[in-house]
Amino acid sequence: MKTLSPTMARQNLTKWLDDAIQGKAVGITHKGHVIKLQPIQVVEDWAAEEYGLDAEELDRIAVKLVQSGEEAIRKGKARPIKELLAKYAR
Repeated sequence: MKTLSPTMARQNLTKWLDDAIQGKAVGITHKGHVIKLQPIQVVEDWAAEEYGLDAEELDRIAVKLVQSGEEAIRKGKARPIKELLAKYAR
């Protein structure tokens, strides 16, 4: 496990988050503990607990997010993810 102080982690946080997403073990020390960075799957139960939303509300929000993203693409304020993936694919 790569263990970092908060200061060290802050200097390159995106890299450590990317490493954690890839399954690499990354921890940040805090008050004598090591806190592991680990992605979690967001599910409706979590959203309900975190935001007090039910399944219908989450569905409405998802539709609105898609609509706002499509509108931003039409207005040239955003680019489709497929286009970005094609451009930056490794």
